[in-house]
Parts: sequence; structure tokens; C-alpha cells
Amino acid sequence: MNFDAFWQTHRRFILGIAGGLVAFFILLAITGGGAKDRLAKARGSIGRSSRQMQGNELFAANQVSALEQRLEDLQVRNRLLAERTLPAFRERFQVQPGTPPAQHYISLTGEMRDELIGWALRRNCEVDSSLGLPPVSPSQPQQIERVLRGLDVVDRVVHLAVDFGAVEVDKIRVAQNRRRQSGRNVSPLDITPVTLEVTFQRTSITPFLNALLAEQDAGRPLGLTALEILPRNDKRMEQKLLLEFGVGALPAPQEGEDR
Repeated sequence: MNFDAFWQTHRRFILGIAGGLVAFFILLAITGGGAKDRLAKARGSIGRSSRQMQGNELFAANQVSALEQRLEDLQVRNRLLAERTLPAFRERFQVQPGTPPAQHYISLTGEMRDELIGWALRRNCEVDSSLGLPPVSPSQPQQIERVLRGLDVVDRVVHLAVDFGAVEVDKIRVAQNRRRQSGRNVSPLDITPVTLEVTFQRTSITPFLNALLAEQDAGRPLGLTALEILPRNDKRMEQKLLLEFGVGALPAPQEGEDR
């Protein structure tokens, strides 16, 4: 067969086949190289994960169950300890569902100023007219709750002090911000300090101190954290106590976490 005649007759067909083969090998080289790269990366990732897992301690199902039970026991114990040490938050001071926190705060604090201060004056005891409330009303719900928790304790302490003969409850302060701690052992509790000064005149302070301890023993803790008895003023026949209380609650559980 004459090759020139064959080439002239089938040239377009032969060139088409040759072009297709070239395109096929180019595509194979591209895809084959990418697959090899992906395979190498995958093998490298598996190797790194395997090396990391070798240093991790693995737990069997029964060990996981035991750890979960231990966690639940600790959470129960936390709640019991909180009930024995942190002051309760009485219903009157809590913001009820459907009530705007700011509205409840303004209404309750106004009532408390009239009721508590007036009641104490009738019992010959002067009470700090501010009740320790901040000069500017808090606006955030968390801040409002902190102050109302503090006011709850102030109300209880003032009643105790007046009942046992105090003539003045002064320098009341309810902190708006939580106490901040530094160092390694930072408490997760949201604690707000409440401080006040109680003055007794011609009356022993001992019954009042015993009453504070009795509240603790009766399961009604006031959260007393510090107590200072100032030197007695013999000329005025009076003695002052500086008291500090830690008011707060356990941190709220995260979403999906059991209480």
C-alpha cells in the first residue's frame, strides 16, 4: 500500500486518534498526581493521629460510667455545701417571671426603705438610709440580682441587730460587682460582698453574735465571712462590730450539663 496515499486518505482520522491519546495521557498524569498527593496527605494525617493517640489514656465503658457517677456525686455535694454556706434568696427579693427586673428593683427597694428604716426607728435604732444600695440603679439583670441578694441579707441582719438591742446599723454597702480573685485557686462562685457596721450601747454584743451563729446552725446561713470587734468606747458606753458577708450562688450549668 502506498503510505502517502493512505496518509492523505486517513490523515484527519489518524490526527484525531493521536490528539485523543495525548489528551488522555496528560489527563491521567494530572489526576494521577493529585490522587497520589491526596493519598500521601491522608497517610500522613493518619500517622500523626496514631502518634497522638498513643499518648492518650483510653477508658473502658465501665470506667466512664464510674467517672460520670463520681461527677454526679460531686455536683450533689456542691449543692448541699452551697445550701449550708450561701445565704438563701427569699422569694420576695427574686424577680418573678413576667416582671421586668428594673421595675421589680425600683418597687422593692422603695418598699424596703420605708418599711425597714421606719420599723427600726420605732425600735430606737437608726439604719443607714441608703441600705447599701448603689447611687445609680443597676440596669442589667445579673447586676440587679446581685444587689437584691445583698439586700436580702441586709434585711435579715438589720432585723437581728434591732432585736438584740442595736442602736445603729451604718456604713451598709452592697457591692455591684462580684469579688475578683487572682492566682491559681480562683473560685467559680459569683460572690458579692456585703458590709455593715453595727453599734450597741449599754448592751452586750454577745447575744447578737450568738444569734448570727444560730442562724448558721439552723440551716439559715447569712454567709458571714469576716467579723471585727472594735475597741469599746467606755465614755459613750458603746461597742461597734464590722461585719462582712459573702452573698452569691453556684454558677449556672452550661447548656447540656446536668444540675
